[in-house]
Parts: sequence; C-alpha cells; structure tokens
Amino acid sequence: MKNAMLPNVPLKFYVPVAIVFYPFPIHYLRIATVDTYRKSVSRILNSLQENEYRTISDVLNASLEDLGKARNFGERGKSLLLELLQKICDQPDLVLETGKLEHKLREEVERITRKEPIRKQLYDMGLIK
Repeated sequence: MKNAMLPNVPLKFYVPVAIVFYPFPIHYLRIATVDTYRKSVSRILNSLQENEYRTISDVLNASLEDLGKARNFGERGKSLLLELLQKICDQPDLVLETGKLEHKLREEVERITRKEPIRKQLYDMGLIK
C-alpha cells in the first residue's frame, strides 16, 4: 500500500479507519499487534506521542511527509504504523479487547467508548449491543 501513496496526502485518504476511532489515544494501536509490549511498537508509538501525534485522528490527518519529519520516526515506523492502522480497519472489533492493554490505557479507552456519540457509532457498526 505504501508504494502507491503520495507523500503529501493525509493518511486518512489511504487507510479507511472508522471515524469512531479518531478520538482514541495513539497508544490504542497496541491492540492491533499480537505482542502489545513489543519494543518496536512501543518505540514507534512513543515517538508519535512525543511529536504531538496524540490521537488516531492526529496520525490520520498527517501525511507520510509530515511523519517523516517527526524525530525518531523513520521508514520502519511508517510501515508498522500503516500495518497497525490497517488492522483496526480490518478488525474493528478489536475495540472490545481492551484486556490486552495496560491498566491506564484500558481505562482511557473504556471511558471513550462510554461517551454517547462513540457508543452509538459502535452500536451502528454492530460492535456493541
């Protein structure tokens, strides 16, 4: 997918992440990996956060060119980020698997999913009853 991407176009035009996930913290992407504590995932997500990419919306509104300017965020980071974003596109039900997340992050994600507009979108997607 990355090869066909224009460097100055926001990622949201290439990776169709459901809008419901936009307010989720960037570290929520840990849920899309088998090993949530993998060092490379932690390093990449920490780098994004340190460079003011705090939510999934922040990342999706950035281009590969923008991300390339971020300190400590290189080609490997871009590839892994795209992989994680694609996984939450393909498996939106991962939002229900918060048990894999560390306590503080799990609480934040659960707090977000209790907000009425988010709950409605998750309900409309068939993810909650």
